[in-house]
Order: sequence, then C-alpha cells, then structure tokens
Amino acid sequence: MTTDERDRDQRDQGPRARRTHLSAAGLRARGWTAGMIRRLLGEPDLRQANPYFRTAPPTRLYSVERIEAVERSEEFRAFSALAVRRSGAVREAALRRRRAVREAALPRLRAVDRLGAVDRLGAVDRLRSGPEIQVRSPPPAPDDRKVARRSSQEPP
Repeated sequence: MTTDERDRDQRDQGPRARRTHLSAAGLRARGWTAGMIRRLLGEPDLRQANPYFRTAPPTRLYSVERIEAVERSEEFRAFSALAVRRSGAVREAALRRRRAVREAALPRLRAVDRLGAVDRLGAVDRLRSGPEIQVRSPPPAPDDRKVARRSSQEPP
C-alpha cells in the first residue's frame, strides 16, 4: 500500500480518531521540555516498540487525559513560563556571541580586503584556521615505470 492509498483510506474513514496517547515528541510540539515531562508526568502510561528503529528504546507514551489535566494546573503554567524565559535568554546569549565573533573578525576581514582579496569566503576560512603554516611537500615517490634501460649494444 502506497502513502497516497493510505491517505485516501484515512480520508474515507471520516473524521480522524482522537489520539489517546502522545509521545515525548508530541509533548515537545505542545511546548513541553524534557524536564517538565520528567517532573510533571513522571513514568509513561504506555511503552511501545519504537516504530522507526527496532533496536531503539521503546517509545514512551503519555495519556492525553493526564496531559491535559497537568496542563490546566498552576504548576505547569509556572514551569512553562520559566521554560519560555530560559529559552529566550539562551537565544539572546547566542546572538550576543555571534555578534562578538563578527565584530572580532571584522578588522581582520577589512585587512584582507585591503590586501586585495577577491575570494571573501576563502579569506574567512584562512582567518578561521589561524596563522598560515608552511608545509613542505613530501619527496616524490619513486616511479616504477622509469627503469634503467639497457642499450641495444650491451649483452643480456
């Protein structure tokens, strides 16, 4: 059965059946973090074999009723607000680091531009690698095809 046939069959069945359980990935899509799952939900309601990799750990499934009950609680709202604030702080810190790296590299890029560098990406790669190191090439390998040939006048 192809994907198109399966989709057609699901459409023919009418409205989609409501899910009874959600995985950790489904919870993350709803704004949950791994710590929130561990602290607020605890042990999963159901464990099933991983649908993608047989050797992977079983998928942890949590009851939708229990999830919705926890999402209505005050404790969930507090954890959720904290997670949003923490996520924003991490994003801001990453932007600050990115700006600092750009500002530190800008004088070096300008110096390379003054030297007439046409290849900007190559210049950036050279700046990342640090000072240029002179590497001597290895001696040429002996060529097996160059065999001393005997002259036609020499006896074998």
